[in-house]
Amino acid sequence: MSTKLIGHVGVDSGQLLLCDPCYIDSQWVEEDFEDFRTYQHKDTGKELTYRIDFRNYAEPIEIYGGKNMNELIATGEWEEIAGTKAIHPFSYNACAHATLSEDGYGQLHYKHGNEGVGVAFSTAFGDGMYPVVAHYMPDGTLRSVEVLFQDDDDDDIED
Repeated sequence: MSTKLIGHVGVDSGQLLLCDPCYIDSQWVEEDFEDFRTYQHKDTGKELTYRIDFRNYAEPIEIYGGKNMNELIATGEWEEIAGTKAIHPFSYNACAHATLSEDGYGQLHYKHGNEGVGVAFSTAFGDGMYPVVAHYMPDGTLRSVEVLFQDDDDDDIED
């Protein structure tokens, strides 16, 4: 099997989307990113929502003795509850919700609901310029394409 550098991909949102470009015009919907993460106190049921009750996780929340959300979460008394979801299944908002999930990736769906229009995933190291390499079978047919987020051992990659 041979490996060849076929290009680089620039990342400015800490995520990538793998999709067939023919679906961008027919399936993509312009939808702004909405990030409203809600946390609920396990005993009292009180809720705190990011961007409504606090602007960042280090901001003191006066009604809780000036503790910030990071400190409140660390007590184990607060847990994140299901937040907002993307309205459209193939949008920037849908990609962002997928990559911000616990798994760091997610399947995107066609407008009619079936999966397969794309897969969004976190880049693990955020923004940057990442090499894309192709792996070829001995007969020269393409086997796979890979985005390298870590520089492991590029000695066997042809330019």
